[in-house]
Amino acid sequence: MSSCTKISGVGMYVPSIKVDNAMVVERLRKSSQGFLMPDELEALVAEAEDKLVKVGSKTRYYCEEDEYCTDIATKASIDALNEAGIKPEELDLIIFTGMSKAFVEPATAHVLKHNLNATKANVIDTQDACTSFIKSLELADAMIKIGKVKKVLVASGERSFDWADFTCKTPGELVWKFASLTIGDGAGAIVVEGSDDDTYADDPHHFQFFYKLFSDKFNACTIGLNYCVGERYRLFSHSKHLIRAGQKATSELIQEIFAMDEWKSYKYDNLIFHNVGNIVDTLIERMLRDADMYVSGKKKAFFPNFGNVGSASLPIAMTLAKEEDKLKRGNNVFVVVPAAGVQCGIMSFKY
Repeated sequence: MSSCTKISGVGMYVPSIKVDNAMVVERLRKSSQGFLMPDELEALVAEAEDKLVKVGSKTRYYCEEDEYCTDIATKASIDALNEAGIKPEELDLIIFTGMSKAFVEPATAHVLKHNLNATKANVIDTQDACTSFIKSLELADAMIKIGKVKKVLVASGERSFDWADFTCKTPGELVWKFASLTIGDGAGAIVVEGSDDDTYADDPHHFQFFYKLFSDKFNACTIGLNYCVGERYRLFSHSKHLIRAGQKATSELIQEIFAMDEWKSYKYDNLIFHNVGNIVDTLIERMLRDADMYVSGKKKAFFPNFGNVGSASLPIAMTLAKEEDKLKRGNNVFVVVPAAGVQCGIMSFKY
């Protein structure tokens, strides 16, 4: 039985179709023009353009028509396994996580097992909006610590464009459809394994997880399927309601964590947010400043160039930081993930 869990490999993949703000606004125009008067349409387009500038959006990437969530997740997984020096057949468990799935049933992780030829791995899917990845890492950590598994791959392949809704039948619908303009496709993977290394075992902040949920606000952001809220397979996200509830959850959680004695002296080397735009980033930075825990220059932001990549944000942010030599072995990493639900998840670990 291992005393702790360490991250041994990280990978990412971003598809090749680059989409700028002008392209998504034009799609909004074409999809909505049959429902709105000319002056209403122009006002809608102008509002969308203004909102994209305010949140800091510039570009995002979309999958090819025949490039699926499992394709991009497999590519990210191969990179993570290569960095970890682990062969697919050594994996004990594959967790496919996030919003995009190949099937309602069976688990999408079966496809990764097949693609990677991970012959002995068990598989499972997990899902809870943008906290999916850290909740999956917590699950992997628990199974490693009780000796059920030794090596686990957690992977996400977010082909979110499929759910985007660019059609506004009334001017007021933009408040629900704006999130569709900011999403981007992307994949990330992390390999974790058991370790007896004292560097990890002696750190009380390593692989710690915290959550604050306001589940009565779940209808602020949905992708409908079999419930009374939301259209099937379409993203509905009321940005103002979502941000307001997410702000409250995040603020309360940060205050609770840093009120504990064992966290008052905590210092992080890398700060990672689930990056969804300037407005949310600014709010989280303010909360950390209020807790006397914000350190300028530690944050890795990728939203302007990649958009909202859903649950893949953590491995993508880590990979980009590694490429810039800002994430190094032994660094303390603090992760803040506001998400639909409405909720906030926080994770800390030593890389």
